Amino acid sequence: MRSTLPPFSLVIPVRDEGAALHHSVPALVRALVGLRARSIWVCNGCNDNSASVIAMHAGSNAEILILDRPGKTPALQAGDDALGDLFPRFYLDADVILQQDSFPRLLRPLLDGSADLIAARIIHATDGVSPLSAAIARCWEALPYARQLAFLGIVGLSATGRRNWGHWPVVTGDDIFVSATVPPERSLIVPEVVALTCPPADFAGWIRRRARWLKGERELRAMGLSPRAPVGQKQALMRLMLTPDHATGAWAFASARLLATVLPDTPTTSWIPDRRGMT
Repeated sequence: MRSTLPPFSLVIPVRDEGAALHHSVPALVRALVGLRARSIWVCNGCNDNSASVIAMHAGSNAEILILDRPGKTPALQAGDDALGDLFPRFYLDADVILQQDSFPRLLRPLLDGSADLIAARIIHATDGVSPLSAAIARCWEALPYARQLAFLGIVGLSATGRRNWGHWPVVTGDDIFVSATVPPERSLIVPEVVALTCPPADFAGWIRRRARWLKGERELRAMGLSPRAPVGQKQALMRLMLTPDHATGAWAFASARLLATVLPDTPTTSWIPDRRGMT
């Protein structure tokens, strides 16, 4: 049965993620059944079989753009250019797995005018990652940031929300850039919708992720934007450090952030997502 929901669009940037796409593309296809959605995958600087995996699972008519140069925000811009004014629009990480009924729930605040920016609740799939990485992921999910400001994995924007900036800038933290441009009172995490994603495979991966996050925050400040800070984050982390079920992950989470401050900067386009945890 055809949905009564209006048309909407999706942009999925892809960088060497063939393994994860075997899981995420079929899940997305199922979640879009009966909905009037136009999806564009943007392979940027891929050296693997990502494009063929997308076509295998999404069908020969799948819209796939190929960019020779790597870069997530140029990929997002290419998707925007191709989709024009078809809003609401979702920006979806290539590894995210969604529930079958996700989009009607995510669309509701964008369509009724209660929000211009939405996101699902992030849960980590920890099969295949190190025990320490899994403990850090559980700690992350228990912190206020996950409930208040984790506009990650999948974000949706109304046309009004997207008009807060023009072309995508070349930045490391595209997610925090988006959340910094939309007023907090127009932003909403939809807790009943889960976005399943994989954490870094090991502790070193968390350090690299934190280093990129810190770099993204520095870039935002240089642009005159302020990264939003969760309420009660430090206090919650300290409590988790003293909680038996979370102590290992909390101490490791704090250590990864500290070690990230001494890592040398890497070019924004050099990072390849760590998707080894998805099985």
